[in-house]
Amino acid sequence: MRPCPTLMNGLLAATLLLAGVVRAEPNCWAANVVEPISAEDRPIHHPAYKPMNAAMDVVEAMVRPNPGLLALPEVRLRLKRAVLGAIDAQRMPHEAVIHAQGFGPKAWGRGPCEVIPQAERLGPRAGISVFINAPTATMNRWEHDEQLVTYLEGELTPSFQGWPTYRECAVISKERRLPWIPVTVGEMLAYFERDQQRKLADWDRSHERTLQPFDLAAAEREAARISGQNAQAAELMLKVARQRKQAEASHHGQLRALRQRQVDELEQLRATRGAMSAAELAQPYYLGTGRHRLPTAAEAARPPKRIVKLDPSFPWDGKNRSRIQLITVCAPQLERSPGYHPPMRDAVAALDFASLAALLN
Repeated sequence: MRPCPTLMNGLLAATLLLAGVVRAEPNCWAANVVEPISAEDRPIHHPAYKPMNAAMDVVEAMVRPNPGLLALPEVRLRLKRAVLGAIDAQRMPHEAVIHAQGFGPKAWGRGPCEVIPQAERLGPRAGISVFINAPTATMNRWEHDEQLVTYLEGELTPSFQGWPTYRECAVISKERRLPWIPVTVGEMLAYFERDQQRKLADWDRSHERTLQPFDLAAAEREAARISGQNAQAAELMLKVARQRKQAEASHHGQLRALRQRQVDELEQLRATRGAMSAAELAQPYYLGTGRHRLPTAAEAARPPKRIVKLDPSFPWDGKNRSRIQLITVCAPQLERSPGYHPPMRDAVAALDFASLAALLN
């Protein structure tokens, strides 16, 4: 008697399910992931975040049918939402992000369209990220102190539908205004001067005791005191003490020379700043490998690495903190999966940027 085909197919499916190798539907969407609590310790569905969630609903409706995402090979897709904390909660609105990401087989669960909870540790192969009110989404933080916080501006990349684009992230705002401005040469040199002063003060604190004269007489008295109990230990103590005293002048001289280098650097910074005209000091600061990290002549022809800071005059609405004033749409930086980069850039370019811009209010 031949086995029933239906029964055999059912047994085969059950076997594959138990083995964890059920094939997914191509480019299916796994269940959404939502960070339940915001960075401000509120539920993400708190009424204060209603406009943010409404905007993320629009983004989700836009990316789910995105042909670029749906055409990616060998991925399972998943959306993740989160409400982030503002850099300055007194002056700036809430931030949020929605990620539409594609995960490779190592991140797949046993279900037909399941992604394991640890998927983010493995990293997505591709995706689209949309940030709301996040001015640093395209930048890396650089030098900072209590007077100046700077960022390394992302490199300028080909625009998406005419919007300014940095590190393959389109920046959408009213009148295309960027939320950051250049740091000037004067500001950066002043920062380096403050930083050098801090280094000098730290050096003095850490070497204050080291530079005190060694009390050889006290060491000799202590050696004499214990010589009756342990002559060998007393002799060794005395030998070490005399060697230390003998080397003291040379050691202290080396330390003072090192300190003088710190002083010279501080004076050089002051001299450089003092020799510049007001117009030179007002120029944007570009990062290089020359003196005071300024560009060398050879670097002048290369694409500039501009140092920027958040624009204090950008009209953030700190009172209406759910007001959407900035949207940043990013294609992925896919160093680990370079083959996915061209289709993902095409996927982002196909988004309805006019509808995204309409979310600004």
